[in-house]
Amino acid sequence: MITIPYLCARAGRFYFRRRIPGLSTSHMPLMVSLGTTDRSGALKICVQLTARMDRMLDENLHKTLPSTEVAAFFKAELRRCVDAVSQVRMIERMDGSLTAEKTRRNQLETIVLRGMVEDGLREEMAPERLKTLAPNDQITAIEIQSTLFREFLSPAFNREVQARATARSDLSQLDVLHLRWAAVEARMAAHEAAEAVPLHAGDEAKEAAVSLLRSLMQKAAAGITPPAPVPVPTEPEGPAPEVQTPIAMPAPVPPAQARPTLTPGVALIEGRMTGVSILAQINAARAQPQDDSFDGFAESVEIERTYGDDIAGTAVRMTWRIKGNQNTRDQKLTSVALFMYLTGVQRMSEIRQHHLDRFAKLIKQRMPTKYWRREEDRHLTSQETITHATRLGLPCGFAPNTIERHINAIASLIHHARTEGNVGTFVPNLRGLVPEETRAPSEMRAVPTLDDLRTLFSHTLWQGCKSRGRRHVPGKVVLRDHHYWINLLLAYTGARRSEIAGLLVGDLGEEGGIPYVHIRPNHMRGLKTLASTRRVPLHPHVIELGFAEFVSKCRKRNLVALFPEALPKDRRRLAHSTKGGEVLYDKKFADSLDYPLRRSFELSLNGNPRGLSCHGFRHYVNDHLVTLRQEDGTTQVVSEMDRMDLLGHTPLGVNLTTYRRPEQPLGPLYAAVRTLPRLF
Repeated sequence: MITIPYLCARAGRFYFRRRIPGLSTSHMPLMVSLGTTDRSGALKICVQLTARMDRMLDENLHKTLPSTEVAAFFKAELRRCVDAVSQVRMIERMDGSLTAEKTRRNQLETIVLRGMVEDGLREEMAPERLKTLAPNDQITAIEIQSTLFREFLSPAFNREVQARATARSDLSQLDVLHLRWAAVEARMAAHEAAEAVPLHAGDEAKEAAVSLLRSLMQKAAAGITPPAPVPVPTEPEGPAPEVQTPIAMPAPVPPAQARPTLTPGVALIEGRMTGVSILAQINAARAQPQDDSFDGFAESVEIERTYGDDIAGTAVRMTWRIKGNQNTRDQKLTSVALFMYLTGVQRMSEIRQHHLDRFAKLIKQRMPTKYWRREEDRHLTSQETITHATRLGLPCGFAPNTIERHINAIASLIHHARTEGNVGTFVPNLRGLVPEETRAPSEMRAVPTLDDLRTLFSHTLWQGCKSRGRRHVPGKVVLRDHHYWINLLLAYTGARRSEIAGLLVGDLGEEGGIPYVHIRPNHMRGLKTLASTRRVPLHPHVIELGFAEFVSKCRKRNLVALFPEALPKDRRRLAHSTKGGEVLYDKKFADSLDYPLRRSFELSLNGNPRGLSCHGFRHYVNDHLVTLRQEDGTTQVVSEMDRMDLLGHTPLGVNLTTYRRPEQPLGPLYAAVRTLPRLF
């Protein structure tokens, strides 16, 4: 190997020094005086001598590789690349490992290779070529360009190319460049052929690759040349063929990038995007097949899977992975439906930052808080809905916590789509999308006081009304039905409305003289959390009012549900049955209780200006237990652990959540319940 020349100085003069093995038996370095003491001038002369010497050494030490050998290598390399690329693409399609992201990268690699052939080997992609790509594709293309550039210029790649081309080791620098360029063009041609020709037609792919190279040579003849010319491919056997004039053929049009597939059963909406069409699309996505189980055979192993790029199908698959109840899943789908409604985007790969910005702005300022409540509203487009709300003066703009829930749902959707390969490098910027909440958490929901509740329970619903049809008119009729008992139990237990409204007749029990209701999942309704399963002691006032007798009468009627009238209409058939479908938590369970209670609040509290509601009972009980103190004024009467057990909240810490019995002792909880003052 010839060493690199360098400049040396002796006695103020500069010399050109270079060791050339093979030219001298002593291997002494060649040293030539440059006849100057100026370092700058000596450097210029040194560069010129180096270039001249390299040319001389190439002419004298190396034998130029014949053009026929380069052409033969190109043809062999082209065949090798076509076979390799075709095999890889075929396996990807057959074994299910072809994802949308991999397809996109394959297409971009083809474009990058063509750019390297037409623009020359360079680390950075030509700006004019880069501008033709989408913003997301530009980042990936730059990465691919840099990776391929380093590969092509690496010593390992060049050694492999020379090893495949010839057994000779005395190739000139120009010969190495010719071979490397032939390898690069062969790879580019193979990739473009794989994109343009069906993978099962190997011969057609090779012909397409050869035609592509001829078109490149046609461009070279017109003055658009790559850095190093490549001869026309010829057969390696026999005498060198005559140089043929390249056949004039039109340059092939780069194949259009295939759009990602859709979820089975889902079709994109065309024309008007209304609530009806979007909800129908999501319902179609719900019916998509889930993953099949492994059949036990090695050849059936699925390495990768291609998922639909549509937002509806992606959202449904996201909800399958959520550790929550059905209500939480439905909330996510509602947020996704609203996002599609206000932006019009239906594919994950088309979501951009400006869509998120527009979505946040509309739900903050212009979207009515109540939408799609009526059937006719679901047939309107988003613009028609906003215009209609503005014209009627309806309240518009969601609360900050609601906006945050919607934005977080879309962010979760994008994250899930990235795991499926349908989102590239786009990372949503959520900064500034959610407005700051001006209220403290304790101010977001009004907490009724003891005076508020005593005023409420002095209303005719509990103290006597005119008749069943005139519950808000004072009278002597006290109807101890579901309206009477459920609201009273909520105020004395702090339980959730669905927990009390969904009680079974068998959920009333007694232990050690302490009556209690057992809140647990059943065939009519589930519970919000695992910690919601618990036993809640009953307040003495509830027993005095005859709740045990009420339960006994329900048992004699062979009822299963304690309050069948409170069940949603589609579940009232379960009041006499113990069998049902999937157990789900439904926060709207017992919605039929809303109007009578809301009307009672309004009539008893002068219009209910603080907006007290059913959930306020739970806040009242918690507030009472938190603020109740011993005589010293600092020690809590009810411990935090007992309070959380009573309300069905998860205690803090592994010790309290794991190292305890499932059923908590009733004594401390009963003592906590008895601290609640009588309401009338």
